[in-house]
Amino acid sequence: MNPSYKLDTIIKVDERLCITCGGCIRACPGGLITKEQFPIPIVTSWDLCIDCGHCVAICPTGAMHQRSMGPEDCAPIDIHLIPKWDRVRQYLISRRSIRGYINKPIEKEKILELLDVARYAPNGANRQVIRWLVINDPAEVHRIAGMTIDWMKAVKEKNTALYQEAKLELFVEPWELGQDRISRGAPCIIMAYAPKDERTAPPAAMIAIHQIQLGAPALGLGTTFTGSINTAGQAYPPLIEALGLPEGYIPYGTFVIGYPTEKYLRVPMRRPVDVTWR
Repeated sequence: MNPSYKLDTIIKVDERLCITCGGCIRACPGGLITKEQFPIPIVTSWDLCIDCGHCVAICPTGAMHQRSMGPEDCAPIDIHLIPKWDRVRQYLISRRSIRGYINKPIEKEKILELLDVARYAPNGANRQVIRWLVINDPAEVHRIAGMTIDWMKAVKEKNTALYQEAKLELFVEPWELGQDRISRGAPCIIMAYAPKDERTAPPAAMIAIHQIQLGAPALGLGTTFTGSINTAGQAYPPLIEALGLPEGYIPYGTFVIGYPTEKYLRVPMRRPVDVTWR
């Protein structure tokens, strides 16, 4: 949204351009636009609008302006860049969780490109609550991984059953031998965080992270979720302090990212889809 763009009404229609096609009315998720001679907002629209911008984005003539954006603020869609299904399918099913990274720093510009596209991921009521912590320093990443191991060791002492059920020895024992199965040698950790009591944050964080993970291979990068760091970042005081998140905020999803050491040549098999038709 353009912070300098202001209207004193929820929408404003350029009547010279409007062809009264009704697209804005059909696209509004809250049903906040109705039609007289031209589209107009309903009485309660100012308080109910979530500023999704669909009314502006769908208008074929650029006639629609919304309180936080106009057509000039919205990037046009180049239909020539929309890939065919066979390319989309291969790209999606060939995404792999990467567990080996070369010793090469990630350019800040690439991280910002990925975080930028994550802004457009679906999120509850367009609340856009997700914030990002980027630790783009291999030494600091290794320190965070070590603190996660410390948390696992604490779990073993306090809750042996959980330690065994979660198979945390698969991480702790190799660590003692000099093998990092937490960060996997990645140079960067990215963490999605939001207010602790934000009900829309869990799915919003996962969807935004997945959007980044889908985009990363196009920049030559690989990723993998690190649930252990995320859980430790919620429960282990030394790590909570080290992360330095604002008061009242917690991590909702964490992953590592870097340049992969290997390239996958095949798509591994998965179980058949299990679907119930009604």
